[in-house]
Amino acid sequence: MTEHTDVIIVGAGIVGLSSALHLQERGLKVMLLDPGDERRRASFGNAGVLSRNSIFPVASPDVRKRLIRYALGRDIAVRARLRSLPALMPWVEKFLLAANDTAWRRSAALFDALVSKSFESHIALADLVGARHLIRRNGWMRLYRSEAAFSGSAIERSVLAQYGIAAEPLTAADIDALEPCLARRFTHGLFFSDSGSVESPGTLVQYYRKAVTARGGRFIDAKADRIVPRDDGVTVYGCERTIEARFAVLAAGAWSGTLARTLGYRIPLAAERGYHRHFRLGEGVELRRPIHDAAGGYVMSPMNGTVRLLSGVELARPDDPPNYRQIEAVTRDAAGTIALGSMLDETPWMGSRPSTPDGLPVIGLAPRHRRLVFAFGHGHIGFANGPITGRIVAALIANETPPVAIEGFSPARFGA
Repeated sequence: MTEHTDVIIVGAGIVGLSSALHLQERGLKVMLLDPGDERRRASFGNAGVLSRNSIFPVASPDVRKRLIRYALGRDIAVRARLRSLPALMPWVEKFLLAANDTAWRRSAALFDALVSKSFESHIALADLVGARHLIRRNGWMRLYRSEAAFSGSAIERSVLAQYGIAAEPLTAADIDALEPCLARRFTHGLFFSDSGSVESPGTLVQYYRKAVTARGGRFIDAKADRIVPRDDGVTVYGCERTIEARFAVLAAGAWSGTLARTLGYRIPLAAERGYHRHFRLGEGVELRRPIHDAAGGYVMSPMNGTVRLLSGVELARPDDPPNYRQIEAVTRDAAGTIALGSMLDETPWMGSRPSTPDGLPVIGLAPRHRRLVFAFGHGHIGFANGPITGRIVAALIANETPPVAIEGFSPARFGA
């Protein structure tokens, strides 16, 4: 069966949906191809933080001295699946090359241009679909348990100040005033007042999906097997379907690298896997905004009257089986931060975030196939930057100037 559309989008997460809505605003017909359960997507399971300060790649200058801890599972924030390391070695090698001060600061400059527009882009898209009530500008906090740990953030704070990003230092008394229900285990903190959060990421994504459908968009629950560029468009094959379009967008998250490879693009991707579970809070206990316990390696976000507890990063292949040790460890630790009530998830959620070695997303026209747009690899900030990425994708397809300079995100940087 052959079907036709203006744009076929491979992937129906936050990036694919945002791209679809912005393309529909330009009068283009869209179809989205995705086989996944939407509850398993990274767009569903994230912390919901629209973080203005997330301008740094994971490949930081001091990451090398923690490699042994990562490999041995002794660092609660980052763990590596040892059996997957042979398959991940090309990614790891490039990651280590990017872990230097020059690359780190360059990435911060590139990210700042993108991240500075993420909140307003979310608001604009939420207004379009009637979901503005889900977004709050309540800030978020990173908390430290010692003076030494807080002092270690000095370089990061200086770079944030360079870009005018608010990072207000907090004393123990300040933390208590902002979040009186937290245990007195934190000596210092940072308050990012320019940031916001989403009450329920999954609900917001559902609003976007319904809006795409209401505007004539079609969803096909199928896996893309092949993408075949033509002179006048692109053909996508999947599950006995053939879809011919004028343009295609590859926004399949952690699985994008496999499809790109069939076209000759060797873009290294690893899965930044994350886990979460939900808790009721004890009687009279509240959490007013998301918090990041730097020592505990977890984030807690208030959502729909519950708290979502999220683990750090597990480096693995997207299809590796789950390993719940990390979320179990942070659950025990988080219980010492706030009075957690009953656990609402029998099995923790798990999702895979697509991560490039340099930490930067892949956004732009495919170098050898100008009717194919790449839009993936956002790592842990894909949800926050999905709407602005969708604006960029639509601009590229409409032959407009993108709202953000994207040369630094080009797929050509990997020799594509």
